[in-house]
Amino acid sequence: MKESSKTSNRRKFLKSALLAGTGLVANRIAVSSTKAPLPTLTLAKEGKSDYSILVAEAAPPSEEHAALELQKFLEEITGARLAIVTDAEEAMGKLVLLGDSKAMRKLAPDITFDKLGGEDFVLRTAGDHLIIAGGKPRGTMYGVYGLLDRLGCRWFTPEVSVIPNKPTLSVYPLNETHRPAFEYRDPRFTEAVDKDWSARNRLNGSNQKLDESTGGKISYFPFVHSFYRILPPKQYFHDHPEYYALVDGTRRGDDAQLCLTNPEVLQLTVQTVLRWINEHPEASIYSVSQNDTQGWCECENCQRVEEEEGGAHSGPILRFVNAVATEVGKTHPDKLIDTLAYWYSEPPPTKVRPVPNVRVRLCPIGVCEAHPYEHCEYSQYFVEHLRAWGRITNQLYIWHYVTNFSHYLLPFPDFDELAADFPLYKKNGVVGIFLEGDGAPGGGGENAELRSYVMARLLWDPNTNVSKTVDEFMAAYYGKAARTMRAYFDLQHHQVRLAPRGEGNHMWIFNHPGAPYLSEEFLAQATALLNEAESTAADDATRRRVQRARLSIDYVKFSHSKVFLVRDGWYGPSNPEHLQVDFKKIVADARSFGITEFHESRRIEEDEEAFAKLIKPYPAVTLENSALRVIVVPELKGRIISIIDKASGAEVVRHPDPGERTFPDTSGAAVYAAADYVQAKTYDSTWQLEGTPTTQEVRLSGTSPEGLKFQRAIRLLTDKPGVHTETTLENSGNTPLDAVLSARFDAPPMDLARSAISFRYQAGKTARKPVLTPGQEPTGTDWYADSDLPDGELTLTGVTEAVSVTVSFPKEQVARCSTQWNGKGDRRVTLAVWSPKRTLAPGDSMKLEADYEIRKVRG
Repeated sequence: MKESSKTSNRRKFLKSALLAGTGLVANRIAVSSTKAPLPTLTLAKEGKSDYSILVAEAAPPSEEHAALELQKFLEEITGARLAIVTDAEEAMGKLVLLGDSKAMRKLAPDITFDKLGGEDFVLRTAGDHLIIAGGKPRGTMYGVYGLLDRLGCRWFTPEVSVIPNKPTLSVYPLNETHRPAFEYRDPRFTEAVDKDWSARNRLNGSNQKLDESTGGKISYFPFVHSFYRILPPKQYFHDHPEYYALVDGTRRGDDAQLCLTNPEVLQLTVQTVLRWINEHPEASIYSVSQNDTQGWCECENCQRVEEEEGGAHSGPILRFVNAVATEVGKTHPDKLIDTLAYWYSEPPPTKVRPVPNVRVRLCPIGVCEAHPYEHCEYSQYFVEHLRAWGRITNQLYIWHYVTNFSHYLLPFPDFDELAADFPLYKKNGVVGIFLEGDGAPGGGGENAELRSYVMARLLWDPNTNVSKTVDEFMAAYYGKAARTMRAYFDLQHHQVRLAPRGEGNHMWIFNHPGAPYLSEEFLAQATALLNEAESTAADDATRRRVQRARLSIDYVKFSHSKVFLVRDGWYGPSNPEHLQVDFKKIVADARSFGITEFHESRRIEEDEEAFAKLIKPYPAVTLENSALRVIVVPELKGRIISIIDKASGAEVVRHPDPGERTFPDTSGAAVYAAADYVQAKTYDSTWQLEGTPTTQEVRLSGTSPEGLKFQRAIRLLTDKPGVHTETTLENSGNTPLDAVLSARFDAPPMDLARSAISFRYQAGKTARKPVLTPGQEPTGTDWYADSDLPDGELTLTGVTEAVSVTVSFPKEQVARCSTQWNGKGDRRVTLAVWSPKRTLAPGDSMKLEADYEIRKVRG
């Protein structure tokens, strides 16, 4: 009869372990039931041991792996290689007993495995024996790593570890039960997926490369944003648009969500999830979650549910997911259904509660990551959401953000925040945490190795001493350069720590390199420290790690050098040739470290293409009179990039950060065409100068691949400090096109907290809305239409102490107005006016005018 593969593998495992052992394989074990005080156990003395490691004959793969790991590291620590035996026959001698076995039950009959969770473990001394016993599938393995951890073993990265040298090794009396603080522990960095590193640091997330030998993991299918995977629009939208979200009066089968009150959507979703379970039985959690966009359903039924749930967009989502989970649970009670409280759905509902087999992942995407959430004015709204969710469920997960997604290399000093907010999560009933960092192929996110290690420690124990953990890591990782690298680490955090401990700057996950905490003074100090660290490094490997850290500072310095200036009729970088050399060096250095992405979902090759296309000098046109100096760059979509008020010297147009994705073709004052108002991409266009400009007027033209033609005039007002813009859009193609024109003005208020939007409704009532609401996220959008439409103008106060900006427009040309603001490092308010939506037949055209007036603030 052919031997089974499982039995064969187990025998191979035991044979290799026994042959490598000390030869002390006994046939009998003496079990003592004495209750006398437990003596200290000496596992090894002067490099020799009379202990063996015992596992059950039917031990699961994770316990076999645990035995090999314990054997390996005890040998590294002491020099003694302990034999591995099974309980197939009674053995004599001193034992380290792993997992559930006949011998263990005789020594500790009170250890009841049915009361131990799958990752809980007991460490206990019993006479001359040491027991490491845990639940299945990973408890015993984690117990081995827990013991090794208390003996001083540290696995900082897959390549860097510290294993103590103790030829004589003793264990004091133990009787402890351990349980992880969180049931789901998943840091997503490329540097945090290695199987051995993940297991040794007791991670169990979907992103780790764990397998049966390490007890598996908590797997998702799919991982997130699954609505269109459940009901692919290509399959269903044509025949069933009612399955999809009603957005702004139109059913949308792209860049939106599902209609969650449609009973057929529920039925199809249940069928899909049941099929997923059949096709992917290895998964523990199946995600029924919103797409990564807005566009929630505004149909009558969905709006009614939202009203019943206190106006929360999460209400229809959770009711829907509960219904799915209830049906799935009837046949698969061991499977969980996941959804998100994310972006627009972050506030919790007032009535519905998650059913037991639902996990809600709450996503603090808008918070300041520099400071503990409870101590930061910009994160108070999230703390309220966290506490509110914690009151309605004891099975809350967190999706936490731990990198800058716009710039993976940017310094991201969030360790104070991590140290404070893991305990905050635990206190509010969180049971699982996913930490999203740079998971790009090749990795390379700033401080990825250190951050991954610290997060792993916090995931097991949220009360971990983070500062001490950082010191331990740096001592091993940087050696003689550790002191200087710690000074660099502290310098980063000084930039953001609240006064009096630091500069008090805030930091968000989409900041650009021009963020206040990345000042020139900081860069100079950081460079000096990194120079010192590199010269202090004791070997090439350590020096290479310092150089990798330096890449973050080099990247910021390069980005700062990309700033565009107006000079001699041109708008561009001050030294294009030198900038090209610096860019090539940054790219080459990054590739030498295996880095493939500087930004989320954008490969370095795309950055190279964008740099070659966009980073160059552009012809600029200056309009000027006694009141204003205005700069227009025709080739950048006819964009106004500067308006200087001569009386005050104030610049009233926002200059984009050189780190923005489409820099320099962004921000300023420009016109756009799109197919709709919301959830619609703008038509791409190419622009040029028309005729010869004067000091008072410039004319421009643009074309889109779809056949749209723009004619745009920009001229200075003669009766007041201001600029008049007039744009005509014509369909010169052969097919009808939906079109909306919008004229947008980006202003850089000196202080958003002191800025406000003022206007008069068409019915006559006046309104003044502060840009920021205390305690709320410092970003948002407001729309005005119909009876809320402003009566011909919008005014932004607080641009400077001396001036405000007013956008005025012909009422018959404008169907909507919008204001958008962002106080997350770049201080931007966008005032926009929108034309009525039209379907332009070939030859049809539409027009939009907008004036930008600079008004003196009354003292």
